[in-house]
This record gives sequence, C-alpha cells and structure tokens, in this order.
Amino acid sequence: MRKPIAILIWAAVIASLVFADVTTIERIEMKRDRSWDYLDIYTTGWSEAKGLLLENTLYLDFPNARLSRKTKIFRRSSKRIQSISIIQKNQNTARVVVALKKDIDYDVVNVFGRNKSVVEISDRLENINRFQFAWESKYTKKKGAPLKPVKFTPAAAGSLRGKTIVLDPGHGGDDPGAFSLSGVPEKTFTLQTAQRAAKRLRQAGAAVYLTRNEDRRCNLKEVAEFANRIRADIFISIHYNSIYKSDISGTETYYCNPVSRKFAEIMHENIIRGIKRKDHGLHRTPFYVVKNTQMPSVLLEPIYLTSPEESFLAGSPSFQEELAEDMVKGVIEYFRSKSG
Repeated sequence: MRKPIAILIWAAVIASLVFADVTTIERIEMKRDRSWDYLDIYTTGWSEAKGLLLENTLYLDFPNARLSRKTKIFRRSSKRIQSISIIQKNQNTARVVVALKKDIDYDVVNVFGRNKSVVEISDRLENINRFQFAWESKYTKKKGAPLKPVKFTPAAAGSLRGKTIVLDPGHGGDDPGAFSLSGVPEKTFTLQTAQRAAKRLRQAGAAVYLTRNEDRRCNLKEVAEFANRIRADIFISIHYNSIYKSDISGTETYYCNPVSRKFAEIMHENIIRGIKRKDHGLHRTPFYVVKNTQMPSVLLEPIYLTSPEESFLAGSPSFQEELAEDMVKGVIEYFRSKSG
C-alpha cells in the first residue's frame, strides 16, 4: 500500500511545483478618460497580452496564463463595451472576451514590471471604406482589358496538394490605385505581393491562378466570374490601404459571405501576428469581389500607403516576403482546420 501513497505524494509535489508560478488574471478594471474607454488588466505574473479584433468582439490573449476563480471584474457603463468575460482558450492561454456595441479601434500597452496590460478603446474612424466603394463604383462599370489569368502549377507535393487558389492583385493598367509617399502605385505592390505568395503556395502543393501577371486592369465582374467558373477552393484579393490622414496605419481584413468567415478569421490573425502592424480588425463588408465569389474569399489591406512608416515598408522585399509567408500560413491553417 505504501507504493501507491508515495506515487500520490510525488504527484502532488510535482503539481504544486508546476502550478506555483502559473500566471492568472487577477482583476480587470473598466475606466473612462475623456473620449476613451480603458481596461486595466492585472495579472499575478508577467504575460504579454495580444489583441485580436474580429468584427464586434475584441479578444485579449494572455500566453502562459490560466483562469482563476478569484478573478474580479470591476464594470462600469460604456457606449462601446457590452460585456467582459474570461475563458481558457487552450491549455496555456487565458482569453479575455470583450463584446462590443459598435465599431472600435484599440491599442494594447503591456506595462513590464507591473504585471499590467492597459487596453485603450476608441471609436473607429467613420467612413473609412468610402474610397474603396467609390473606386468599385467606377471600375465595376468601366470595361477593362480582357481577363488574362495566369496559372502556376504545383511545384511540390505539399499540404495544399489538390487545392486551387485564386490570387487577385488589386488595380492595374490605367487604374494605379493609391500611391506610396515615394510615388509608387498600389498596383505595383499588389502584383509583387501576389507573385511572392503564388511562389510559396506552389511550393506547398497548390495550383495558383493570378488574375493578372502584368500591368493590366481587369473588370471586377470578370474576376469574380472567373473564380466561380474554375471552382476555386479559396479567393484572395490583395490591396494596400490609403486614407486622408497620415497618422493612420495598420491591418484590416474584409469578407462578406458567411462561408468566408472562418477563413477570414484565420487569415487576419496570421497576418497581424506576422507583420505586427496595428490591428484594425476583421470586418464584414460587401466589397464586390468578396460579395460575388462563391468560395471562401477575403480582401486584404495589410498596411497604409499614406502612413510614412508603412509606405516605406510596402516597397521592402523583406516585408513583402513576410506578408506572403503569413498569407500562406493562414491558408494552410484554414485547410487543416477543415480536415481536423
């Protein structure tokens, strides 16, 4: 009888050692200062919070942290925050779930040495999509050059074997898109990024179509019809963002149809974790190509050409390679999630 008792004692000792230093979320305090909402999140040890904005929910992940029954949430009324809850995302990550009443922007500041993360929440800039809709209105009606898609066959038998992927480099030809601060048109960056992503997707075993592989403008209706006709497994439209304010930067991802939601979530998280720009969130918006394609589809806006820092990044081969790699990681994760 002594042996089982000894085993239990050792198990208890090991468990106490393992969990003695486990970080937990101690308390969450809602505050308001001028026009901002704040969440002060205190932990029992160091954990660097990472945000993820998916439509009307903000997720705050705390690595190497676990739930605690002792966690206290001090709430107050807010025009932006509907509710706050805490879940265990996985064995090693505690997740704070912030349900929202409206579109927001946010920042996370991790205060090293104080075991504290401060989340700043403000209203999302209004009418941020009006330039995209104005462009679509013009070029959906305007006849473009005949669609000339280019197919790249698989270069290896990888995890994407048997998958057909359409990459749509935005703009082209007489439609330059936005311009970087150095005068390079968006159409150049979208094509370069698509070509880099196509190369990586081929190496992973996919058949890849580019809706253009040269400087030509394609009609949006023909682009969507082509993706539907060949029965592509997924569709990715690549753009670079712009706005009238130079201090705005960061990443946005768009989808429209419910079939695209899971794909869009995975793509958005992989890109913001990879290129590490400000997270402006995943949004359901009826842009033409994501509305009119039948397969899971996303429209990516990784950075702003009107931001001085991001305008420089757009032309950087290393940045484009990182973005292409993050896109491929998202694609692979999506298909794995479907098979799992």
